[in-house]
Amino acid sequence: MSDGNKKRDWKVFESLYYRVLKHYERVLKNESHRSIIKEIKDQNIKLIDSTTISLCLNMFDWAKFRTAKGGLKIHTCWDDNLQIPDLVNITEAKTHDRYGIGQLVFSKGTIVVEDRAYFDFTLMLHRIQAENVFVTRIKTNTLFESIQELDLPDEEDQDIIKDEIVVLNSNKAIETGINEQKLRLVHVYKQDENKVIEIITNNLEWSARTIADLYKKRWDIKLFFKAMKQNLQIKTFLGTSEKAAKLAEFEVFGSISK
Repeated sequence: MSDGNKKRDWKVFESLYYRVLKHYERVLKNESHRSIIKEIKDQNIKLIDSTTISLCLNMFDWAKFRTAKGGLKIHTCWDDNLQIPDLVNITEAKTHDRYGIGQLVFSKGTIVVEDRAYFDFTLMLHRIQAENVFVTRIKTNTLFESIQELDLPDEEDQDIIKDEIVVLNSNKAIETGINEQKLRLVHVYKQDENKVIEIITNNLEWSARTIADLYKKRWDIKLFFKAMKQNLQIKTFLGTSEKAAKLAEFEVFGSISK
């Protein structure tokens, strides 16, 4: 089996996963137990993240990660309506999250939620042009100018510290043209970590609560990764080649998705 997996094309299993997903799409939507954000209850939401699987470098020499450590990275796009990944790419662990998935711009009206590993001026501009809504963490060293502070509710949403309209004004922002776009920056206090996180989006209309709850949805994909690692033997491969490892990971996705 190991010798066979050196030659067997893992894309067959990738194709099978996507075909099965398409076949059961309606069932998955009807049986979904996702949390609903009322203001955007009918919107198409994608969550993007990745997780790293450690491998023994002596056995998986193609998956060099650090000096004495190997690994692969599973780049994932999670469909909130289906509560299942609808786009997966498996790479060496050293591949940066920003370049792990080819499709980061989606159809008109799609909401994209991700962490700041995907924060990129050019990508943000492309999404605005495609009429996507992005919700992500702003990088701490990002330069911006606040042009308007929005009112906050008096008696609710006490975790929302500040809500403002900003423009990015660094040299790189000017070079890419993103400085011409008004963006929204919502400051949210996380009591469990005793810190304030800053969430940036191109949507200027929704409530700050909706923006904060959208970013919180990232826990859905985090919990999926956790379940995958805890419940399945994903370190046992029928072969140590790159093809065998990718083949096994698509089998894992099919199993945990059931």
